Amino acid sequence: MGHGSREIKINKRRLLHDLNAVSRIGLGDHGSVTRLVFSIKELRSRQLLIHLMTQAGLEIHIDRIGNIFGRLNGSNPRAPAVLAGSHLDTVVQGGKFDGPVGVIGALEAVRTLKENKVPLSSPVEVVCFIGEESSRFGFSTLGSSLVAGQVHKEDLANAVDAQGTKLEDILSSLGIYRDNLASLKRDPETLKAYLELHIEQGPILEAKNKKIGVVTSIAAPTRFKVVFTGQADHSGTTPMEMRKDALVAAANLITYIEEVCSEFSSMDKGRVVGTVGAMKIEPGVINAIPGKAELSVDIRSITAEAKERVANLVRERAREIAQRREITVDLLPIRDELPVALDERLLPLIKEICEEKNVPYEIMPSGAGHDAMQMAKITPAGMIFIPSKRGISHSPMEWTDPEDICLGAQLLLETIVRVANEEI
Repeated sequence: MGHGSREIKINKRRLLHDLNAVSRIGLGDHGSVTRLVFSIKELRSRQLLIHLMTQAGLEIHIDRIGNIFGRLNGSNPRAPAVLAGSHLDTVVQGGKFDGPVGVIGALEAVRTLKENKVPLSSPVEVVCFIGEESSRFGFSTLGSSLVAGQVHKEDLANAVDAQGTKLEDILSSLGIYRDNLASLKRDPETLKAYLELHIEQGPILEAKNKKIGVVTSIAAPTRFKVVFTGQADHSGTTPMEMRKDALVAAANLITYIEEVCSEFSSMDKGRVVGTVGAMKIEPGVINAIPGKAELSVDIRSITAEAKERVANLVRERAREIAQRREITVDLLPIRDELPVALDERLLPLIKEICEEKNVPYEIMPSGAGHDAMQMAKITPAGMIFIPSKRGISHSPMEWTDPEDICLGAQLLLETIVRVANEEI
């Protein structure tokens, strides 16, 4: 495993076979995959994982929300565990690799260690966190946030899906209420580290022809809803100067978000990105002036100050627009998170493994959020990126070369062994 011992290799065929089996669940048009959190399809993907973990002889624990942990004990079962994993839920019409690569990659690594009876001092756990994607409720990294004790009562207030189902109602059906959110938190004393293999979801590794990204930090989102309320009137009989059009107000704000984020797009200004990804209009018919427009705003950066500054500018502009147009505006917070630096001891360790194996790597931040950002709050966390073709993700066009997936899983295996057996 480096250090002169015989090299243990993952079973590439089995890894790719299981990854394909997962990607067939929720398969739709043009190869897209949809497994929204708490849907039947997403539940089926978790059932498949439990089946694979059972076959591998792992000890399985499932917490109340549905996070799955498959454990392989080391020589000291009481020692803190090394966790490795990701998520199986997807966005609407997403790709095959975002999430499952990290879960099945970790499973394959741990299966290989077990089959080869590789000595491990610490236990190793494969983890599948629930609800990493925010597509259904606007709430990201749900399972890992609960495990890290990072979900607070007020966070759940505006988490509702497109059908009007409240996240809070689903949680209460699982026995998770506002007053016992902390009960899902894992004791940090039981953890040695968390490792996550993930596709890059960006174009940097491919452009630089590097096989592996060693991640330094993870950008975080500030998310809120902006609701403009004007007056719904007849589109034919209401003169232009008498209108209180909520959608035009919303359109003004959307353009402003693009402008202000472009001003902050350079690295020296903190590289802020902003998106309005969803919108609801009422009454939403061709012959009525929109009386209400609700926008979902997502602002991200790897710099907390720049992100906060832009979010405040957007909120101020929303109020100005409403005042100028004599309509009302409500700003509803969804989530406000701080960018997270990953562990400074794991980074050189992953780098060293790449150098020993002559694997070209890039040290880089992550623009997308991941479960690692929550786990980093309770244990040392590290991330390994593999290339995404043309940087495309959250799309059926998402593609990562199978050889790159296998290389990533192999590096994950070697990192797990080092972390489990060494002082970090």
